[in-house]
Amino acid sequence: MSEMYGADISALRTLGNTMVAQSDVLETAVGQINQVVSTTAWSGPDHEGFLDEWHTTHSAALRAVALGLAEVGRRVIANADAQERTSETYDGAVGGVTGPGRGGPEGTDQSSSGGQGDKDKAAGGLGKLEDAGNVPLDDKAIDASQIEQGSLADCWFLASAGAIAERDPDWVREHIKRNDDGTYTVTFYEDGEPVKVTVDSQVYENAAGDPSGDPSWISIYEKAAVQHLGGQYDDIEYDSASRALEMMTGKDTSTETLDPVLPWEDPPSLESIRDRLGNGEPVVAASPDGGGWFGDPPPDKEVVNNHVYVVDGVSADGKTITLVNPWGPNGGTGSDGNTKPGTITMSADEFYENFDSVTYGGSMK
Repeated sequence: MSEMYGADISALRTLGNTMVAQSDVLETAVGQINQVVSTTAWSGPDHEGFLDEWHTTHSAALRAVALGLAEVGRRVIANADAQERTSETYDGAVGGVTGPGRGGPEGTDQSSSGGQGDKDKAAGGLGKLEDAGNVPLDDKAIDASQIEQGSLADCWFLASAGAIAERDPDWVREHIKRNDDGTYTVTFYEDGEPVKVTVDSQVYENAAGDPSGDPSWISIYEKAAVQHLGGQYDDIEYDSASRALEMMTGKDTSTETLDPVLPWEDPPSLESIRDRLGNGEPVVAASPDGGGWFGDPPPDKEVVNNHVYVVDGVSADGKTITLVNPWGPNGGTGSDGNTKPGTITMSADEFYENFDSVTYGGSMK
């Protein structure tokens, strides 16, 4: 893909994020069609031939399109990132700036960063290194409300981790181990197969941590993800929640849009989202950017634009939904000057107006 220098940065990021999100939708649609094709009763003479053609040709071609769309989307986002590395224009971190952070940059020492070299632009704004020590792993610590995003555009990863923590904190405990030499081993997955990633305990003070400004399990998880995805902190910025959920659980994901394109489709009801949560599925929701070609930003000024939230729960009557902002329980101030709270409760109509999609991970039960 040729570079698009001189293009509208906001539009590029919106385009890239839209491509990544819609690739998830296409992949989900292929799975749904597979199920219908495989289970529909049909005894005609062309049955076997059609099934073989669908599974060997058509579904494979559609999946290739979905993968290609996601890859091009990531490259578009990376291109926008290369043109504007600062964090002064956007609020969220699907493809924008981060939350309030855990303090201002106080240096760029990378001597013990575990592989982050001087070309790692993101690390330059993360301050000094500090020793995480023996991070707490009790239920109080492993909670979505105890995640505070730092100066990285990685809400796609942090919100997904928070969603997993909400459904099964034991899963986190089982997948992060402190070794006798003080290092940590975090287990991720690729194609459903476990991959162990070992990192030292040195983390940047302005990377993700807990709301008190201290390193926590999410600091270690974030550092391990950096190593797993390429070795530089740049590598963890701008991606999709589906990738994060699959990487952390090894389970398949699905995404539903809240404003379906096809006329016969309906957005998921809050009751259906509640049922998915009850089934042990981690759930996140993404808000729109609205800074370029694809629609408006969230009308509710308390919602961070271009951002991923943890879906914490749906009320028993199915009328409201509660979302947790990975900026931390105190939220922060967006680039528009408005306060963005750490937790938001909305009606169904408000949710559909302010969010683009929901992504479900595999059941943690």
